[in-house]
Parts: sequence; structure tokens; C-alpha cells
Amino acid sequence: MPLQEMYYIAEMVVGVAVIISIIFVAIELRQNTYMTKKSSADQREARYDWLHRSLILDDEFFEFQQRVVFSWDSLEDDEKVRATMLGVQMITPMLNELVAYFSNQLSEDEFRILNRSIKLVSKRPHCRRAFNFLKPGYSDQVQNYWLKAIDSDQRGVSLREVALA
Repeated sequence: MPLQEMYYIAEMVVGVAVIISIIFVAIELRQNTYMTKKSSADQREARYDWLHRSLILDDEFFEFQQRVVFSWDSLEDDEKVRATMLGVQMITPMLNELVAYFSNQLSEDEFRILNRSIKLVSKRPHCRRAFNFLKPGYSDQVQNYWLKAIDSDQRGVSLREVALA
């Protein structure tokens, strides 16, 4: 077999190997995207699970959360600080998911859930204070979206539902 024929065969083998490599990278990228989305969904679920468990099992936390939502003006300064830190814990993952959405890393179904959550909590005083604390770390796009959620209408959502979200 002449050297030139071996060169052509080697060139074809390299071409096939490049195609296989590209397919492998595409599969890995798809799996990575899935895992990132799954991680966001798991974090959202864990956040809700923590809050709901605390509200159900901890009477003191439940009472504090109710006062934060319904009697903000009667809270003392140290309670407002605690409430603001609770707000930080609640909205930081939401803001991070909003960043992911604007980077096309969140599906429309996940965004609907996120959007509803943002509309439910963005009007609460402790979440507003938390947002003011956190907003310098986020893009104008995220900040504007959050501010529009505060101004949005909440028809069809009961006050009780808003309090417990």
C-alpha cells in the first residue's frame, strides 16, 4: 500500500474521530444543561420545603412570620433586622434563578413557577428591604424585573396564600 493511500485512510479516520468527538461534546453539554436545570429545581424545592416545615413545626417561627407579614410597623428594630435576613434567605435563590432565566438556562415552565413566587413575596416589607440590600449585586435587567413584580396586580391570589407563600 503506497504512502499516499495510507495518508488518505488516516485522514478519513481523523475526520470520523472529529465527528465522534463533536457528538460526544454535544451529549455532555446537553447532560450538563439538564443537571444545571435540575439543580435549580432542587434548590427551589428545598427552599420551599424549609419554609413550609418551619411554618408547620415551629410555632415561634410561624408567629414571627405572621407578624412580619401582617404587622410590619409594630416590629421592633431588631425584629426587622431578623425579618430582613429572612427575606434575604428567601429571595436570593429567586434572584439567582432570574439571572439564570435571562441567560436562557431556565425553562418556561420553571419560569412560570419563579414568576409566581416573585409576585407573591416581592410586596412583603421584609423582602423589599432584603431586595434593597441585595440589588447592587444584580444586573439592571434583574432589578427592573423585580421592581415590576412589586407593581404588578395580584388578582386571584388570596391574602392567606400570599402570607404563606
